[in-house]
Amino acid sequence: MHPPRPLTLAPFLYASCFLAAAALPGTLHAKAPALAGHWSFQTATGSTTNNGVTVDLIDQGVLDISDVGGRLTASIAWLDERGQPTAPRLVQGTPGPAGTVFRHAGKRVSTGRHGKELTTDVTIRWTLQAHGDVLSGTRLVETDENEPKPVTGTRRKQADVPAALPPAPAKTAADSTQRGPSTPAERTRVVQMALDAQADPLGVLRRDGAWLTAWIESVPDLTLPASPLESWLDVAPAAAMRELAGFQYLASVMALQIRQPQLANDRPASDLAGMEGVLGAYETLLRKDPLYRSAKLDLALAARQQGSLPAFVAALSGRNATLAGAPSRSPDATARRIVALGTREPRVMDWLDILSNRFGGRMAGSDAYTHAAQWARLQMRQWGLQAELEEAGQMPLGFNRGPWSARMLAPLAQPLRMATPAYTAGTRGVQQGLAILGPATLEEAQERFAQFKDKWVLIGGENGGSGRDGEFIHQPRAITRLLLAAGALGTIQSGEEPLYCASAAPTSWESLPGLPDIKLAAPQYADIRQRLASGEPVTLEFDIRNWFYPGPVTYHNVVARIPGTQKPEEIVLLGAHLDSYDGGTGAADNGAGVASMMEAMRLLATSGAKPRRTIMMVAFGAEELGRKGAFAFAGQHAGELGNIVMMLNRDGRPGAISGITVPSAWKTVFQRVEQDLDGVHPVFGYAMTLNDVPRDASQAMRASTGSDDAVFTVNGVPTPRFTMLGDFDYARVHHTVLDTYESVLPFSAAQQYSAIAIALTAYAVANAPEDIGRTGYYRDASPAR
Repeated sequence: MHPPRPLTLAPFLYASCFLAAAALPGTLHAKAPALAGHWSFQTATGSTTNNGVTVDLIDQGVLDISDVGGRLTASIAWLDERGQPTAPRLVQGTPGPAGTVFRHAGKRVSTGRHGKELTTDVTIRWTLQAHGDVLSGTRLVETDENEPKPVTGTRRKQADVPAALPPAPAKTAADSTQRGPSTPAERTRVVQMALDAQADPLGVLRRDGAWLTAWIESVPDLTLPASPLESWLDVAPAAAMRELAGFQYLASVMALQIRQPQLANDRPASDLAGMEGVLGAYETLLRKDPLYRSAKLDLALAARQQGSLPAFVAALSGRNATLAGAPSRSPDATARRIVALGTREPRVMDWLDILSNRFGGRMAGSDAYTHAAQWARLQMRQWGLQAELEEAGQMPLGFNRGPWSARMLAPLAQPLRMATPAYTAGTRGVQQGLAILGPATLEEAQERFAQFKDKWVLIGGENGGSGRDGEFIHQPRAITRLLLAAGALGTIQSGEEPLYCASAAPTSWESLPGLPDIKLAAPQYADIRQRLASGEPVTLEFDIRNWFYPGPVTYHNVVARIPGTQKPEEIVLLGAHLDSYDGGTGAADNGAGVASMMEAMRLLATSGAKPRRTIMMVAFGAEELGRKGAFAFAGQHAGELGNIVMMLNRDGRPGAISGITVPSAWKTVFQRVEQDLDGVHPVFGYAMTLNDVPRDASQAMRASTGSDDAVFTVNGVPTPRFTMLGDFDYARVHHTVLDTYESVLPFSAAQQYSAIAIALTAYAVANAPEDIGRTGYYRDASPAR
């Protein structure tokens, strides 16, 4: 699963420039006056990639060219988001075989990890020509791109710009960005509100609930720390008091911040204050009406009476929780066996251990992926399941990652923290050499060609996770080709930690990358760069074992099923992607998802589940390369897509499943899951959220956090999402060297609970006596079967 990593050459930064260029005499200049005039144009200024689907980002501008004394003077202005031109800038131009060439310096703007904006100096070349009222040509970022982007345009009658969009409405004093800090009167009101709510919870909620929510969102000096307690409060209380519990939590946490501002960023203190406030209101309500009683809040009360409430609240993070709990009170014997087996003999972390520690990172096209798929099929067959490998696609080459190491040898000896993207070159064994500052432009690289031999070349920019020469496909840029020809040992780029590792796969054995693409921890990169800038020699050593082998290499989906007894043609589909990036060992993304789905299948098989409908699990290949395994499955099983009742996907942060969002038409089915899990665990819970708003299936492939389930969404298959409890820092681990078994280990109990919840959810849906239709789930949904 992966958020998009947009890359754009922002026009308002690098080429808010007007280009003034002089066309020199010659054959080309005889045609150049055709460019004279006023033009509107558009061109791609970058691209954005989401799960392997790359879309150009198109920007528009206006171009005014005049012929003065036999020389062309051209000015080009980009239009901002409101249609207004940006400021001009003048640049010299020269004739070329394909048109008049304008070259200027600029900035490449990209988004790195955690949304950090990165800028890099680049050189931009425009080649333009005109034929009547049609403008054509190309724009090439010489120091960043391999392929030029087309420029198209039409002649305008006068030197004006298109009408601008109407101005944005002025912000009012009520706008949150305009108001100042909280006032003494407001802070006093919140503190008193939290106290009053202990005695009259419902009255204070009605009086102040809406105001408090709006106030928290608007004040700039007080913030609500993110906490898994909020998610737990959506599950634990009886339905009648969930809104009240949320309000009391907010009031109590904000009151603590006001009274003790030094605890504003202390989440355990905030959580404890919030829980104390909720329990106080809960006790008040219980004295009035037993309707509000909740088994989980009763457990929290008991923990407070025993002096262990801080430990109870801490367990809500999902870290280091215990799995011990009460047996299921479900009336269904199979559901009770699933819970008993899952709590008595937990195995989910065994499967994750095998996936992440025995096989490691599992790129499609690697031996690790091939072996992991074979193991998953074998393991599920041993549980008595029907399990097969289905071909999902081919990689043109095979790639295996070995160990790597790096160190500085001089002027001082120290280890270096580094990584390389998948499908990039390794070193030729252990290689040592001097470091050198890299070129800023292609021209500089050509001039310094002889300097790069046997050197480690520090290049600009900051690692955004992708390969130096492409995000998904290896396309060596001009400077890369020149450095390789010069005999450079490799390039070194600064990288924010934890180091982010994606891929850039070559398309053939003949196009293998030959220049190591090293991402070095930013502080160490800056230190080396500073030493080189001051003239101090720096000697580095790298040993990177990245291996390729000829393809094509076939990768497979792993498909397992429990046949239905009454409606075998109807399918409840469980999914998780088996592949992973290999900078780490693919534990969180997505070994944890596969392990929990496999454990759910084990629990179903071992408990003797005989559901009415078929339960199928698919471990998909090549999700990280654009959901290729899911697309392959959808194509191979096109005739079955209409019979898939729903697809439940597991891809994202490890933790405890705490519920699911479904339409009210399915309420009876999911009430059974709630009953199956009621009281099973002292902290974790399961509660459905009802939502009858039709989903927009067309948006699935554009979603920033999409996974394999999007392929089924666009095919009309319902894909309800689980809600999660826990504080796993997925953004920090995702696609980095930290994605290891150790990062998931503290969430072992939460992972096992999720496997139990998945098994019970799949069984409840597959065994439901009711028809489970699709009507109303999506806009323009296909009719119910």
